[in-house]
Amino acid sequence: MKLQLFITKKVTKHYGTTTSTKHLFAVIDSDKSEQYPQNFVSVLPRNIKAIVKPANIFEEMFGDQSLEMANQLLEKALTLRPDAEIVKAIRERLKLLSPKLINKTNCHNCGKPISQSKSRYRVYKFCYDCHKEGYSKN
Repeated sequence: MKLQLFITKKVTKHYGTTTSTKHLFAVIDSDKSEQYPQNFVSVLPRNIKAIVKPANIFEEMFGDQSLEMANQLLEKALTLRPDAEIVKAIRERLKLLSPKLINKTNCHNCGKPISQSKSRYRVYKFCYDCHKEGYSKN
């Protein structure tokens, strides 16, 4: 199987005033045929989850290697595409597939993990229990 990405741009108009563009990523096998509909394999998903039951056909076909395969296809398409708009869409898709970092730190006093709030600009240094003990001593 010689897999590639086939990227199409879909433009939709809402009541003639606003337009939105959407890029559709299709995985094709160039060994099957040269035309697009005959060599279609699956659609590249936005999110790939590492769970037991596959959520889409792409995960079902490639299993545990689906995330690596998606990244390889996107990197390969990034080198072949000179269009700036398509390059931007590919980079957004790579960002969606990258693993999210867990927003946790450890308590300075007891070492328990603390999840940080996204709305605060300061990081928590102490867990709730240690913070409560510190105020009860005073």
